[in-house]
Amino acid sequence: MPLKNSATHYGAVTRFLHWSVFMLFIWQYLSAAIMTHLAKDQTLLHLTQGDYYHWHKSIGLVLLALALARWIWRKTTPLPDWAPALSPAERTFSHWNEVRLYGCMFLLPISGYLFVMAGGFGVKLFGFYDLPNPIGKQGGLATIMMVTHIVLGYAAVVFIAWHTSIALKHHWFEQDGFLNRMLPFRRP
Repeated sequence: MPLKNSATHYGAVTRFLHWSVFMLFIWQYLSAAIMTHLAKDQTLLHLTQGDYYHWHKSIGLVLLALALARWIWRKTTPLPDWAPALSPAERTFSHWNEVRLYGCMFLLPISGYLFVMAGGFGVKLFGFYDLPNPIGKQGGLATIMMVTHIVLGYAAVVFIAWHTSIALKHHWFEQDGFLNRMLPFRRP
């Protein structure tokens, strides 16, 4: 599989960045659900509530770096042509939805970072290293960023569902092989 995109398929780098972000988003939603419902004295899969918080915050920063890499790759590498099976309305909607997904990829980790730093919770990178807090404790900012983070999290679920529904509609119901352009390990 070529590293770069072709006129009809996404290349290995684009696929890696796409699916890495997707898998880490799944982890983020699962870990958020676990860490907010797990009691402090309980463990799940040998991880405490604090471990889940540390990993959630750390993976959020990894996601921010991946989103930046993905955006740079997107801007410097030509995309494949639109899939011929997409209607003009689906193309417009897909573009609109992609802009919002990129917004969530950047704003979710940034709002989460600002929330934990302004809230005085800090980030212990993967449970080992305390990152410095450049903004200090600010209760008002922490509250605004917490609400922003939660709202963006729900918005991202909606945007991901829309993105996925168009792909699955074409692939399963219209059987036009639409997903083969992006699925990992599929050859053009």
